[in-house]
Amino acid sequence: MTRANINFVYQNKGESPRTLFVYHNGDQYPTGLRNNYNVLELVKETITIERFKKWVAENYRDDKLEDLGEGGQPKIYYTDGFITDYSYVFEPEEISVWNWKDKIFEGSRKKFINWIKKQ
Repeated sequence: MTRANINFVYQNKGESPRTLFVYHNGDQYPTGLRNNYNVLELVKETITIERFKKWVAENYRDDKLEDLGEGGQPKIYYTDGFITDYSYVFEPEEISVWNWKDKIFEGSRKKFINWIKKQ
């Protein structure tokens, strides 16, 4: 099993950035996200709060989506005392991916689509 932090960072006008977050334990390698969790469906268009919530609800049915609030930072590497294998940070047009503490991808949705298809 592969533990992962899945984050979506967005900003409402006049507020600090906010983060929506879900933790999942199970095939969260980039290939698993691509093949089993339909991440290409999420990133095919600009990622919005509604699109992210729908994607999480459809693909992480038993996991709770948390709103980390205004100023909430994405969870990378650790969650509730567990080291996570992967951390994904989705923003409306940018995506970052970490494997343990190492950033292994950062770029636009288009670059992410190409990167994850090559995995």
